[in-house]
Amino acid sequence: VSFRDVNGFAQALREAAGKGGEAGKSPVVIVNADQFAMHQMVVNVMEAARIAGFERLTFAAQSGSAK
Repeated sequence: VSFRDVNGFAQALREAAGKGGEAGKSPVVIVNADQFAMHQMVVNVMEAARIAGFERLTFAAQSGSAK
């Protein structure tokens, strides 16, 4: 999703949720950031989810492969 600011991203999240979400059910925002993601970008995603009114946010985690 392309956006210029946090409010623009919040609007994009609302639009995306309206296309496939169940009525009356808050979607889950899943943040999938690797070690190269800038901290501020992760914070911006969290803030956009809050502004959009999404109450459920989680982080995806990857486990290292054992050798």
